[in-house]
Amino acid sequence: MKKIYSLVILTICFLLVGCNGIGSKDTIVARIGNETLYQEDLDFIALQGMGNPSSAKYRSATDNLLYSLANVSRAESEANSYDSAWSVYEPVVENRLLMIAYIRFHLQGRLGYTDEELKRYFDEHRSEFDSLASYFSVREEVASRYYISKNQDSLKKFIQQKLPENDEPAKVEVAFFPGDSLAVSEMERKFNAGVTKDSLPYLSNIVIAQGREKGVFADSTVIKALFFADSIAVGKGRAFRVKEDSLYTFFALKVQSRTAAVKAREEDYRKELEESFVRSRRDFIMEMVQKMLTDSSSVVVEKIVPNDPHKFYEDNKDKFMTVPGYEVYHVAMKDSAVLAKTMENVKDLESFKAVAATISENVETSENDGYVGKIKKNYALPYGIGMMPTLWSELEGKTAGYISSVIRSMSDALYHSFYVSAVVPSEPKSFDRVEKQLEELYASDVDNIDVGTVLVSDNGKPVYTKADLMKIFDAEPGMPYNKDTHRNITKALAQSYVAAQKAKKEKVDNSWEYRAIKRVARAEFINTRYDKTRKPTETEKQLISEDLKRFEYYYNENKTYKGKTFDEVLPQILNVLESRVQRNEKEFVNMQTWNHTNVFFYDQSKANLVPVTTAEGFLAMGDSLAKNQKYNEAISAYQKVVDLFAYRDTLFRMSVYNMAQVYSDAQKYEEAAGCYSVFMKVWPDAPEMEKVMFSFGFVLSENLNRNDQALEVLQDFQKRFPKSELKESVDWLVENIKSDGKLAEDLMKKIESEE
Repeated sequence: MKKIYSLVILTICFLLVGCNGIGSKDTIVARIGNETLYQEDLDFIALQGMGNPSSAKYRSATDNLLYSLANVSRAESEANSYDSAWSVYEPVVENRLLMIAYIRFHLQGRLGYTDEELKRYFDEHRSEFDSLASYFSVREEVASRYYISKNQDSLKKFIQQKLPENDEPAKVEVAFFPGDSLAVSEMERKFNAGVTKDSLPYLSNIVIAQGREKGVFADSTVIKALFFADSIAVGKGRAFRVKEDSLYTFFALKVQSRTAAVKAREEDYRKELEESFVRSRRDFIMEMVQKMLTDSSSVVVEKIVPNDPHKFYEDNKDKFMTVPGYEVYHVAMKDSAVLAKTMENVKDLESFKAVAATISENVETSENDGYVGKIKKNYALPYGIGMMPTLWSELEGKTAGYISSVIRSMSDALYHSFYVSAVVPSEPKSFDRVEKQLEELYASDVDNIDVGTVLVSDNGKPVYTKADLMKIFDAEPGMPYNKDTHRNITKALAQSYVAAQKAKKEKVDNSWEYRAIKRVARAEFINTRYDKTRKPTETEKQLISEDLKRFEYYYNENKTYKGKTFDEVLPQILNVLESRVQRNEKEFVNMQTWNHTNVFFYDQSKANLVPVTTAEGFLAMGDSLAKNQKYNEAISAYQKVVDLFAYRDTLFRMSVYNMAQVYSDAQKYEEAAGCYSVFMKVWPDAPEMEKVMFSFGFVLSENLNRNDQALEVLQDFQKRFPKSELKESVDWLVENIKSDGKLAEDLMKKIESEE
């Protein structure tokens, strides 16, 4: 029987482990409800810069992963439609996920090398990496070092090219004096006569680096005088005249000191240059990726055109109308008064034309009886008349025979009066004239594009249709669907398809990273949908307890709620706490879901990954951390109880008490006193009250030197707990305070004398 049992166990273990890449990468670590946790998923966390398994970042990431799996299991148990929805969505996004696996992890992360190569290099050079690091937590660094080891000749050339950029140039410190030609000449004389700088006015100290000269110092005569053969000696000066933007600038320089150029040493910059070398490789890879995504000759984003353009034109003629306008004549004159007087006697078109032919000062139109032609609203008028916005507002609604008022044109500086000979209504533009606009209109009306329309093709074969595109928008209900998002997502689909084809050629679709990414995407898809339908539990509704309300009030009694009673600010307190509950809701729900999920770890060495999800767990964690003097982490653990489990009255109270003690141990006495004070007001009859009052009084007296307040607390203790085991200590503290510390001084003297 034992042999059969052992055989069964071995068979199960074989089924749970698949050989891939550098080892058993798809090993099942645990079952979380109906979901599976793989070793790949944990490696994927390390791969994303979450640190070592002992780090807080890694722990937080694994908590989120386990919560995610528990939530998926819960969602599926309540409704099996979520996986069905994912199976519809997955084919649309799998190329995008494969693109991420290919670019982010294969090209950028591994620099195109295999895990086998990199893991072997890691093992052979283990001492070069953090002793706590796992291979996956430093894989990108391993790839960088492996690339360097494989490209020593290229690195040598790179260093030869880049190292001189770190050379320190020669530098000259000068005293600078600007002025007119006479003043500058005089200053040059003083410089060379040995007059000290301190006795000379209006001088500036400037350091000029060779090869980095700017302004007047970039002039060739100045550069030669500072850095070349006839350069100015230290302690000497020279006057200069430099031309800048057609003007001359006069100034004098005195060389104060010189610093010789220093060549950069390779050993000082080796690490920095190696990093730059690898970075340039990754930049080159991304340039090639961008070229690959945009230069594909076979993959095309299809032009969206109507099946029957002529029918679409007929159905939408009203969208392709000409601009309405008028047929007009005009008279133009410099003298507005004369023009206005003349127009008083004009009654019809014939008399208007006669006036235009006789007195109009626009030569081009007067020869044709003032005829301007057909004009359109918001268009410039011909014959130099130009834009006339005032005319359009006046002509609005007017009919043939209307004569305008006198209007000045800013273009020709003449005054004009217009005669409307006809109204030109809008009319449909011809099909040939609007064919391009017609296609743009059809493509921009994305809501009415048929779902079967091909959006992306490869060598003429459909890849994505509008139906595929709409699956993305259905999965992202917060994303608006319009012509811009339609265009952008279609382009992204095309690019992901191109990248995916390349990835498949390099077998990235068989990689463990791709499998891990798909599992993350599925979990996020299901959890996002489930969160929108999930209803709060009874426990969630009870998160704001009476003790928590009082705790919030007394904790902020001297700040937010200063000068107001509890009842006066109760609505404000509720708003604060409800907002806090909303912020913590996701974390609380995750913990509750985990607590109701069946979990089994096949690999018991990973069982320590189980997240802390109960008030008891956080309380015990805080106690353990405090014992190991990890005070800040202990406070955070107790705070979790306050934030998430305040409805557990006893554990809430114990957490606040422990928090006060830890603050005191950490020598954060103000925080400790605050916690003790709040504790006494919220839980006046708590069993810990003796210890709280004693500790509070002690901190006030011995650490904060608030003896009056300490005396009040300790004397209250004496009245309330006359038979306490702490009575003797309290009595001594009271007497010491009353003696102004003399009791403590005498005690210290006695101890010192006995020593």
